[in-house]
Amino acid sequence: RDVPTPGRRRLEDRRCSMGCDSTSSSDSARSCSSSSSNRSGCGRTILCRSQPKRRFHVVPEKGWNYHLSRMGCSARNELVWTGKLPVPVPPCSCWFLPASDAMALTIAEKQAELRQAGWKVLTCQPHVVLRLSNKASLREHAASLGLLAFLPEHYSSAETARYPAILKAAVGEYGKEIHIVNSATDVHVLCTDASITGIGTKWVLQELVLGNVEYAVSLLVVSGKILFAVGTLYEYDRKAYVWPNVEELRRALYETPEAHLAVLEAFLPEYTGICNFNFKIREDGRICVFEVNTRIGSDLACDAPRSNARELFERLDELSP
Repeated sequence: RDVPTPGRRRLEDRRCSMGCDSTSSSDSARSCSSSSSNRSGCGRTILCRSQPKRRFHVVPEKGWNYHLSRMGCSARNELVWTGKLPVPVPPCSCWFLPASDAMALTIAEKQAELRQAGWKVLTCQPHVVLRLSNKASLREHAASLGLLAFLPEHYSSAETARYPAILKAAVGEYGKEIHIVNSATDVHVLCTDASITGIGTKWVLQELVLGNVEYAVSLLVVSGKILFAVGTLYEYDRKAYVWPNVEELRRALYETPEAHLAVLEAFLPEYTGICNFNFKIREDGRICVFEVNTRIGSDLACDAPRSNARELFERLDELSP
């Protein structure tokens, strides 16, 4: 669901004439101004202060600008930053929000520098972000909390798995490095380190949970407590699939039951930020969580009704950064 949209504007990284890293765009950024007496340059991305005031910057650029702008709350996805110091200079006091798990970790690691520069951030300690976003660490985290019943069955080796199964890289987003496998041979062909050490560290081999309806729930969380939720239901044309290699039949707003929200919240001790859970619902009514994304997902950025998405952003803006 991470599809570029027409009409988007992108800030392109370049190096200014004084040799400092900066960003240039006719309406969104300017390069640094280095005087002839100081040839070191500023080394910072500087957003143009004459542009319309932005309240939320979602980073990195994913092609979501059109969808975010339709929320009508001055949210944009147009800033390019690689995560290296120095941090960008904000045009005003506005929120700096992650659109990737890697950026979520970077924000957690550099939260002091971002706040000092003038950004508002909602984050927590890096290890809390990492134990949720890494698919191998997520299982260990769930085991420590007694929540394994809400994850797919885990297989410790290719030889002991029940097939068909799902093989996925421990780190990845938007369906990348996720495969339906039908035998141990398939596993070994796809990943050369699929040994007892590879499975469960670099790769996760788990139960293929059937069902043509999947749910994405985006959450605003502070200190492990859910403040607001926006859910989206997706119906597909088959029961066994890896997105995006499947046809979507419909999508709809999903009012997440309190019982399911309680399970999701149980995964989130110490977590502060926006996150996204992807899951199916088993026949016995239990949710089965496939992954936790410690970022804004395309469900919230693009797919959910704009009024519901906007309310989450407005709730965020009521918080102290």
